[in-house]
Amino acid sequence: MKSTGVLARLASCFVFTLVYACVLLPARAQTLGNVTSVKFGDGVELKTGAGAVRITVIDESTVQVRASRDGVFSQEPSWAVQAQANPVHPKATITDAADAVSISTSRFRTRIEKNPLRILFMDLTGRVVSEDDPKRPMLWTGPSFQVWKRMPDDEHYYGLGDKAGPLDRRNHAYTMWNYDAFGWQESSDPLYKDIPFFVALRSGAVYGIFFDNTWHTNFDFGKASPGSYSFSSDGGELNYYFFFGPDPKNVIQEYTNLTGKPPLPPLWALGYQQSRASYPTEARVREIARTFREKKIPLDAIYLDIDYQLAYRPFTSDPKKFPNFQGMIGDLRKQGIKTVVITDLHIAKQPGYAPYVSGVQGDHFVKNPDGSTFVGSVWPGDSVFPEFTRASTRAWWGTLYQDFLAQGVAGIWNDMNEPALFLREDKTMPLDIVHRLDSGRSTTHREVHNIYGMLNARATYEGLRRLRPDERPFVLGRATYAGGQRYFFSWTGDTTSSWSHMELSVPTLLSLGISGFPFVGDDISGFWGYPSPELVDRWMELGVFNPMYRNHSAEPPPIQGPDPNAGKTIPPPPPREPWVDGPQHESIRKKYIELRYRLLPYIYTAVEETTRTGLPLM
Repeated sequence: MKSTGVLARLASCFVFTLVYACVLLPARAQTLGNVTSVKFGDGVELKTGAGAVRITVIDESTVQVRASRDGVFSQEPSWAVQAQANPVHPKATITDAADAVSISTSRFRTRIEKNPLRILFMDLTGRVVSEDDPKRPMLWTGPSFQVWKRMPDDEHYYGLGDKAGPLDRRNHAYTMWNYDAFGWQESSDPLYKDIPFFVALRSGAVYGIFFDNTWHTNFDFGKASPGSYSFSSDGGELNYYFFFGPDPKNVIQEYTNLTGKPPLPPLWALGYQQSRASYPTEARVREIARTFREKKIPLDAIYLDIDYQLAYRPFTSDPKKFPNFQGMIGDLRKQGIKTVVITDLHIAKQPGYAPYVSGVQGDHFVKNPDGSTFVGSVWPGDSVFPEFTRASTRAWWGTLYQDFLAQGVAGIWNDMNEPALFLREDKTMPLDIVHRLDSGRSTTHREVHNIYGMLNARATYEGLRRLRPDERPFVLGRATYAGGQRYFFSWTGDTTSSWSHMELSVPTLLSLGISGFPFVGDDISGFWGYPSPELVDRWMELGVFNPMYRNHSAEPPPIQGPDPNAGKTIPPPPPREPWVDGPQHESIRKKYIELRYRLLPYIYTAVEETTRTGLPLM
């Protein structure tokens, strides 16, 4: 009995040790170590025991750096980088010495030290522009990894898309994870977009880095560790591009050469646009249009939010609220007013609802791990979600716009495409939801989340191009990844009607432009709240100089999931049309809307330049 008790205690200790070692202890950290062999091609591949680093010359000012702890590199194409971005690799001079490999183009030099492996980027005089932190090598911990770069005292950082706060990212840290950030503030993070590209600037040196990784990623510009900055990911491949300046314009042009330039939009998309969440009836829409024309206030577009739909189902219109939907669109067009309609990506799970029926028939919806169709709650109630990672699903989605275009709809608005879901604390799909790729590989939402909104807008844009090849599409979307500028305009999401948010709009829109996404705007006067007439005046004045000039606001209290205000009386935000606060304010707002149209020839010229160069419009 005594020996049995000892054996039992030993067995118990053994089990506890296994659990502790396998579950409770973190995964062992791993670096690449020293270079053991070198192979040459368009660049160079360096072996480091089981690991490898591959550096490819993209053009005279750009190299791609890929690192793998097991020496295996992904064969999947990038969602951001255009397939034919740089079809011909430029000449580069490669030298292999005992201590380092050097790759030189006509613009700059990349040096890879061997023992241990460390990467430095230098100008042709030998001055270091950017370098790995010598005290912190690239590090893997399980599937996650992190890269540290030395951070000079006078270096500053700009970009990363629609991040809140100051334009300069130094001394701040950011999470890249598209998020439905209703009522976001200066300290909010993350927000709606994930553009993992930044420009670094200091006296005499400018460069850019694009970290092409769609997983949950982080950037820390000296907040955790003064003297170094880092970027990291929870999974995927360590894959980044380095853009050698020598000035910010060149860096942005090099980045957009890789990820694409925006297409030339229709001229009307640059005029004044009026929106509301929502104009609930056809009579109200006609009244708004008639009032603009009677008061001789310029207007190019009216938006229809979800209340025009039948039971909030995308690709429908409510015959009771909008009894002559096509006739209304035609009458607005005769007045020179385009109609933009919202089509969120959640498809109501309803038998007999045409998009659901055809989606099921084509096997176009994302799946649970057990193979069943994933169902989540959004505006229509139980909803299913297209598998935009497949070309066939994107093509199917594009066909759904045929009826709207036949009715005369001019533009499409894709909202809620982070994707945003109700009744979930994280506001999105479960991370184990399965997405299939055209390569035949399946992956989880962990890898797809940050590209889902961009692929939704891509499917819309490509569908409009196929259905209406002689017209330039206008698509507005809320969430994106790098490269989304090829398909759509965007805005800064659900802001508040406050002076602070009007102030925040400037660095946020500037940052998006720096990040290669030039066609952007915000909800003029703020989406939710009760602005003073003066705030609306000032925001209408400031908005003249936004790339997109759209007045948009909420009408009913916002409800996402169970209503926290049930039983309470909350007055709806006031209307924001130019005339609602009386003749004095109407006169001010009309004056600045008219200024927008006087500037339009210059704006359109700058827009055309942006489509060729990728440079910010704002």
